[in-house]
Order: sequence, then structure tokens, then C-alpha cells
Amino acid sequence: MEKKNSISKHIAKILLVIVLIIIVIASCHKSKTIEGSNDEDTVAAKEFTPQVENGKLNIDLFNITSIHFPKYKVAKTTPFIPDSVSLAADEETVASGNYTATLILDTIPNKTFYQRVELAAQHDTCWNINKFAYTYERKDKTGGFYKIVFSKDGQQISVTHLNKDMIKFIPKSTQQHQK
Repeated sequence: MEKKNSISKHIAKILLVIVLIIIVIASCHKSKTIEGSNDEDTVAAKEFTPQVENGKLNIDLFNITSIHFPKYKVAKTTPFIPDSVSLAADEETVASGNYTATLILDTIPNKTFYQRVELAAQHDTCWNINKFAYTYERKDKTGGFYKIVFSKDGQQISVTHLNKDMIKFIPKSTQQHQK
């Protein structure tokens, strides 16, 4: 009798395992995936395109520095993502306000332009001038941060802007300039 009881216990365990396997398979078969059934993006890529004027980012150096620059055009814009931020490059756009732009002057500025910059630097601590490089760093009205760099007798200007929420990712020494 004991042998029969032992066999029936084994059969009951096997049946229980089979029933559990069937329940697991059935529940997995009926469940829905979180991602959906296709491999497409959940939001169309066109929703992330930069909202810029006439297809170009509008950078007004006079509004930033109060210095009239010679005529220039935006040659290249790139979303700026500090190394310490975990963000995919395709998730950030220039329109978000975090960017680096390269501006090209139509002509090499004359001596009068550099004299105006040097005069402004005497009253505005945002300017840092050494032998050949001019740097302007300051916070904007919304708490964002601008950095403008150009060299003497050059035609290229680098402009970087970070929004207030990204300021914590730049060195403290560069954050000291406010207007």
C-alpha cells in the first residue's frame, strides 16, 4: 500500500508540474509586450527637428555681447551634450538650446572692431583677452550659459550655449561670469 501511495504522490507531483507549465505558457501567450508588436519609434523623428528660423539657428552676437560684430553666417550647428550627461545624441537637438555653433565672418575684422572689444573688456568682466584669443562667458537672462570664442585676425567664431539645467555639468570656474 505504501508503494502505491508513493507512486500516486509522484504522479500527483508530475501532474501538478504539467498544469503549472500549461498555466505559465497560457499566461505568457496572452500577455502584451510593453514595446508593442512592431519595431517602429513611438514618436516620429520629425517631432524632434529643430524649430529654427528659415531653417537656420538665429544667433545674435550683439544681443549676447553688446558688441557689433562684422557680418557673419552660421556655418555649422551641433547639439551640445556634456560627457557627464547620459543622453543619446539623437535625443538632443539644437532647438533645445544646448548647442555649439560655428560662425564664419564675411571679412576679417578691422582694428576698430578689436579696439571696441578691448574697450568693452575694461568694463565687462565677461571678456577674457589674451594675445590672440578673445573669450566671452556669461549667463543669460534665463540662467543659461553662453561662451563665445574667436581669435584675432580670424574669421571663425565658436558659440556654445547651455540651458540652466545643463549648467551643473560645466566647470565652476566658467560659471562665474554673469551679466
